[in-house]
Amino acid sequence: MCQGSATKKQTLIQEEIDRARRQLRETLREQGHSVTACRREIYDVMLQANDHICAEHILDAVEAAHPAWSVNKTTIYRTLDLFQELGLVSEMRHADGRAQYELALHGPHGHLLCRVCGEVQDLDIVSLDAIRQELERQQGFRVELGDQALPGVCARCARSAG
Repeated sequence: MCQGSATKKQTLIQEEIDRARRQLRETLREQGHSVTACRREIYDVMLQANDHICAEHILDAVEAAHPAWSVNKTTIYRTLDLFQELGLVSEMRHADGRAQYELALHGPHGHLLCRVCGEVQDLDIVSLDAIRQELERQQGFRVELGDQALPGVCARCARSAG
């Protein structure tokens, strides 16, 4: 299961939630996909979390909200794959292959992953680009992180190891 983010995003206001829901419906329809209750609910779970979240937590939330629905992990993953394909959601992979997902509303950014506690921190795109440019300048090496997080140790774990 996933660990939440250290850089917790502010709770979305209702206007942002409504705009994101409209975008979901419009994007699905424009691309020829059905706007199903399950897809809406998965997206709503992500809107409510407004953070990095794993498929297991999404499944738990959907099952809790709709116990009569027959939803499984495969349904969640297929929906997340579709949302990624449509640019609605982005994926971040841990070194061990586990994935966490977040809304693409927040724009492109990188991630820092504490290898001790599993905490995820957002890394703004300017800082990420600066790291990439410096490595290319110094070593001629082009970093291609894709959906990978930069591993390390967060400040809290570094202090406690101290």
